Amino acid sequence: MKADRLWRHTAPLFAGLAALLLVGCGGAPEAPRIASPIGKPIDSTPAPVIMPLDLSAFPANPPRRDKAVIVALLLPMSDARDNIRALAGDLYNAAQLALFDAADPALVLKLHDTKGTPQGAQQAAMAALAGDADIIVGPLFSSSVSAVAPVLAGREIAALALSNDSGAAHDNVWLMGFLPEQNISQIVAEAISQGLTRFGALLPQGPFGRRIGDSFVNEVSRFGGTVVQVETYPPEATQMFEPVKKLAQYDRRTAAHQAEMARLTQAARALAPDDTPADEAPDRLFRTIAPRAPELVSAYETLKLTETLGDIPYDAVFLPEGGLALRNLAPLLPYYDIDPRRVKFIGTGLWDDVSLRQEPPLHGGWYAAPTGKGWPAFATRYQRIYRRAPPRLAVVSYDAVSLAATLARIHERQPFTAAHLTDANGFAGIDGIVRLRAGGLNERGLAIQEMTAQEPRAIRPAPASFVAYDRHMRAALSLADRLQQENPDRGLLPFAGLDVLFAPPESNRAAPEGTISAAPEGAISAAPEGAISDAPSIANPPLQGDQLPAIAAPQNPLGQQNAQ
Repeated sequence: MKADRLWRHTAPLFAGLAALLLVGCGGAPEAPRIASPIGKPIDSTPAPVIMPLDLSAFPANPPRRDKAVIVALLLPMSDARDNIRALAGDLYNAAQLALFDAADPALVLKLHDTKGTPQGAQQAAMAALAGDADIIVGPLFSSSVSAVAPVLAGREIAALALSNDSGAAHDNVWLMGFLPEQNISQIVAEAISQGLTRFGALLPQGPFGRRIGDSFVNEVSRFGGTVVQVETYPPEATQMFEPVKKLAQYDRRTAAHQAEMARLTQAARALAPDDTPADEAPDRLFRTIAPRAPELVSAYETLKLTETLGDIPYDAVFLPEGGLALRNLAPLLPYYDIDPRRVKFIGTGLWDDVSLRQEPPLHGGWYAAPTGKGWPAFATRYQRIYRRAPPRLAVVSYDAVSLAATLARIHERQPFTAAHLTDANGFAGIDGIVRLRAGGLNERGLAIQEMTAQEPRAIRPAPASFVAYDRHMRAALSLADRLQQENPDRGLLPFAGLDVLFAPPESNRAAPEGTISAAPEGAISAAPEGAISDAPSIANPPLQGDQLPAIAAPQNPLGQQNAQ
């Protein structure tokens, strides 16, 4: 298929599976005035320090073809771990698939091995510079992204990193992964727009929980809500009971239940005949007074159906994890009388897991995730070509190379400038619309899904363009202003803050490579631990490679077309 059929510069935006499409033709609309919830402020910082590099040790380049566009691909091909090498092979396959779809003979893909270490990534970036690369795709690990950033600082070459650890973003190094912070932003905005303004949260102990917790508290405040209560839990299922019990305020509510039961019983004894035994069983006691006090009996019968009494001070509970952790947590909430019929459970893209549909407490819960046929179609095609299921992260590699191909086709001269990469209209990838922002982060348009026992139900469809996305965000921020005016003291409720919750020794639950929870990059769950090949997740947490399952070496039926 010809490149001009795969890559169409469109207005308005439409999503294409086989390519990443630039949105908006001609003059771009005025850049939105909505500050990105996870964006870094643009200021007048000094010019970056350019690292002196000695590239003499790298081999001389062959003559460059006329109009060639060189895309350097930085992957951990010789990582010490088998599973990471296999993942790197899949990412390489996805990049080659994008190259094949572009069908542009001028596009050249050069592979550079990062060895899975920051030092190796820095050497690979230097090799890319020595090889006269026009743009870099990769590296994978967040620590490797941070190591590459100073090599590229001040130079006219950008990188599209495959990480989603927002802490690794830098000027000239953009993250292509799904940022958990933005996932939180969209689910919180939707919940508040539906009238759910008071929030509780159950966060995993450790770096992931702290990172997600900071974002959650910030986003709730930004959109006009209030965080009422937050509890943290350890990874062991047997240790999750007490945090959920505390979140449920179970002791207070059971005490209130017992006090009310005692009050009703005392009132019933006062109405009972004089010959009623003092130790009469409550059920018989209330049957005795039924003709003269039906309302009292009704109150007793209703109270018998519960173990707690009193309202919970929040409208929604945020549960950011997925997989095994969420399957362990979910039944505990109704067990401690946090009723999902009265309190909305909300989560992240880690909920986008077919196994979680079998958890009744989650039914009716909301989460933000991409929708559409993009991922299933891509996975089916990848399986057909390479005879193996792709990891979820493969779409990020595909989209990054596709974006490079798109810009190279549209802008013949200097296609990878910051202005072109950060086009306000964004791009359409396999998992929906995305745009790159100043400072190295991205924004994505996600759908709000409701968990059911079958297919998820769309509460709000994913926006088809950033015009629609920005309109929705403006409405959410307008509502936040109104909520702030109506309740200026909303932030004064008794929430101790995350510094208390995440004080040592809880923070000693270390996670290498900026890991989110126990899930590796692209994983949706901890069960199977770190599974990535068959899980429809958006997550792409910063990679913890030693938890990835070993998978077979990748095949390469496309050969080496334009690849070096």
